[in-house]
Amino acid sequence: MELSQIFGWMGTVIGTFIGIPQLIKTIRTKKTGDLSATTFVLIVITCSCLLARAIAIREAAFIFYYILLILINSTQIFLIWKYREQ
Repeated sequence: MELSQIFGWMGTVIGTFIGIPQLIKTIRTKKTGDLSATTFVLIVITCSCLLARAIAIREAAFIFYYILLILINSTQIFLIWKYREQ
């Protein structure tokens, strides 16, 4: 495995923890009033574009990473919708 691939997988592993704390907090508190759904939508759009690029260059670490980020942020968008203040 090349050094660049090692760094790619290290970044993927570390990066998987980016959205998880917010997701856990949202599930525990059932409050999303201070979260911007627009931010999470933009993250999903950005990750979708980057995923397309990762697929084009066949970079497994980034493909896995962007799929995971899309899932995490899509879940957060769903929770914002579900727990929105009425």
